[in-house]
Amino acid sequence: MEIITRVETTATILRVLSPRTCHAVLPNGKEIFGTTQKHQPDFPLQEGATVRVSMHVCDFSYGEMLGAA
Repeated sequence: MEIITRVETTATILRVLSPRTCHAVLPNGKEIFGTTQKHQPDFPLQEGATVRVSMHVCDFSYGEMLGAA
């Protein structure tokens, strides 16, 4: 039996903090801190954009932005 360690969902960007970090909100209303990886230089964060997010099951306050939803 495989143990799931990450889940994917969507989030809407609320505030862009820097070119690679932002505050975003999940569909259930939970606000999270989001980041992008260095290897995604062409992925601009824009307020109001919906993005795919990968989150670790032990920490739903942080998400890695994977790309546009």
